[in-house]
Amino acid sequence: MKKTTFVSLAVVLLLFAACSTRTSEHRAEDFMARTLLDSALLYIDRQDFSAAMLQLKKAEKLLPTLENAKTKYQICQYIGWINETSGAEELALQYQVRALDYAREYGKPELVVDVLINQANTLYNMGLNDSAWSVTLEAARYYEQADRGQQSVIKRHGAYHEMLEGDLEKAERHAYEAAMLADDPSAEGNALALLCQIYIKQGRDHDAQMLMSVMPQKGDATLRYNQLMAQSDMLERQGDYRGALMAERQMRHLDDSLNAQARHLDIVKIQNQFDRESLQREKAEQRLWFSLVVCALLLAILGLTVWFNHRTRALYKRFRQRISDTKNMLADQLSDRNATIDQLKHTIDQRMNELSKLQQRLPRPYQSEELYSQLAETKRGVDVLYSIVSGENISQMGKSEQQAVVDVLWQMDRPLAEIIDNPENPLTPKETFFCIMEHSGKTDNEKARSFCCSEQAVRSTKSRLGKKLDIEKLRVNDDDNT
Repeated sequence: MKKTTFVSLAVVLLLFAACSTRTSEHRAEDFMARTLLDSALLYIDRQDFSAAMLQLKKAEKLLPTLENAKTKYQICQYIGWINETSGAEELALQYQVRALDYAREYGKPELVVDVLINQANTLYNMGLNDSAWSVTLEAARYYEQADRGQQSVIKRHGAYHEMLEGDLEKAERHAYEAAMLADDPSAEGNALALLCQIYIKQGRDHDAQMLMSVMPQKGDATLRYNQLMAQSDMLERQGDYRGALMAERQMRHLDDSLNAQARHLDIVKIQNQFDRESLQREKAEQRLWFSLVVCALLLAILGLTVWFNHRTRALYKRFRQRISDTKNMLADQLSDRNATIDQLKHTIDQRMNELSKLQQRLPRPYQSEELYSQLAETKRGVDVLYSIVSGENISQMGKSEQQAVVDVLWQMDRPLAEIIDNPENPLTPKETFFCIMEHSGKTDNEKARSFCCSEQAVRSTKSRLGKKLDIEKLRVNDDDNT
């Protein structure tokens, strides 16, 4: 009982130690990812997006091993945001999809809304307004759980869609609500710039001009772009085409600076380099595993080959030994005058059946054994002799059966063999079989049944045979019968 308790305690301790080790490993990887993420945020604050991307890509390598869904969400979210800012919209969408999965896994609605807003911005930048509106509607489902800044962006996206659809009254109301909800100058300025565009489309130039005068002047590049767009529309309506053209040029220059700066190209290059290195590393790991699997298979094949050869040699040795034992036993039994043909046939059938089973287990090159062939020929002679003595049908037997039975008779009954195997007076198969039956004391009727012929034919055979040898020598007393 004490021993069982000790073993159970040891197993529990081992499991606890293994779990602790895995937990420590995950904690270390989560800590490393958080450190890289914090470093990336510092670079983002300094507008050094290339350095930030380097840190984020290092953190991305740890994604498969991380347990914290929020950390995984932030890594993908910031990579997507930098790509969006850099004009790499396709890459941005890929990471935003992954960030959305991690946000839903984490279970915080505000994180889901954050990703959906960024997706909508990216789709608007790509000119996919319908797709952007679908994403905005999905974000609107979480409107009550969103913070003020997120609610402001949802309202602004709705106002922009309504403006494109021509519903200017509703667009005006939502753009105004977006400006009221904005929690930073850039968000407020973007909402007011959209409201200016709506005023201009309504023909309310005075309201648009007044609004532009109170619009925040400090903010991000997107705010400046929206201000220039509203200014260009208003100047064009007022007939100041030169001013509108200048605003358009500033917008184009700002758009080029947003999407074609060298640092943006560097950011895409950094990602491509990291992805390429990751792919190369994965391929190297696959090659390593493939090599290990091949080596393991080769070792297994080698082991199986050695085992098979050893087993085959042992089996072949056993096969030869059994043949030798059988041959010696048959030689003793064939030379035993007291042994009957029934006993002899039973013994040789049993032994040959065992040898046949052993032979089938051997590979084909090992199955051709001369001693086995000799035993098979001996068995054939015994079978022929048994058929003759037992009165079975022997009408179809020929030269090969004659030779087999004569070989056996040289071992069993040498005097008889000398009579029927005389080269000076060669006998036919039928004559040889007749001699054996005569020696066994068979009547003419029994001989006729065995040869499937008439007694007259048997007597004719006997008459021909009498010219070759002394038939009386074949007849023996019952005591001498085999």
